[in-house]
Amino acid sequence: MDWFICPPAETANVQLKGICFRKKINWVFLRVLSIITVLGLWQVLVSLRLLELPSPWETIKTFIYLLVYGDPLFNKTLVEIVWSSLQIVIKACLLSFAVAIPLGILMGTVTWVRQYVDSVLEMLRPIPPLAWIPLAYVIFARAGSPTECVQVFVVFIGAFFPVLLDTIHGINMVSGIYVEAAMTMGASRWQILTRIMLPGALPSIFNGIRVGFGVGWMCIVAAEFVGGKLGIGYYIWSSYSIGGREAEIISGIIAIGLVGTAINRMVLFLEERLIQWR
Repeated sequence: MDWFICPPAETANVQLKGICFRKKINWVFLRVLSIITVLGLWQVLVSLRLLELPSPWETIKTFIYLLVYGDPLFNKTLVEIVWSSLQIVIKACLLSFAVAIPLGILMGTVTWVRQYVDSVLEMLRPIPPLAWIPLAYVIFARAGSPTECVQVFVVFIGAFFPVLLDTIHGINMVSGIYVEAAMTMGASRWQILTRIMLPGALPSIFNGIRVGFGVGWMCIVAAEFVGGKLGIGYYIWSSYSIGGREAEIISGIIAIGLVGTAINRMVLFLEERLIQWR
């Protein structure tokens, strides 16, 4: 019956670490393989002249050149161009979260607040953020920098609703058993909110923050297409308007994807550190 004996704890830990290591290797391998597949398909289409674009290698060289030396037509590196857009996204998203999270908590905990606000928000929610741009230019016409104000406003709208809805959802998903138990033990409403409902809603709130940042990043790029003098969206559209700058356009698109991925990973990292009990 020796086979029935449980392995020592150290052996079990080593086996567990080995399994985790193999999973990480598989994770990295599959992602690298997917990138290689896309690049290979791209190269084949270009070689067969089915795609009138620069080859992957030419694009990579252009991307690195823009990062290191910059674009002589704009006198800025790709990092500086992306950073001008990212600053607006950070400011607008933080402002949006500062409004959406408290409002979501109120709507999730106070019935009359939800009934009072819900009808207006339900009418505003289906409106695409970019549809607000003409009206936003009218509203901020007298501002010192109307274009930046419009961009902040559009990103604010785009990031607002994902966080608001996920905050409400997170509050509503907290089991009433925990709330009733806390009330039985004499906990105040503030204690129930801060020690039970908010911790329980945090995973959903962080999910809304991730989605909000993603939508906000898409909104700033699109807003810079319509009107802007700086930023990655403006850079891509200007490169298209000039013509013959396909490698620069693709480099800008790659930069958008890399920054969006980095933002998502940073929020996930912060979530894992703050919600270790999950």
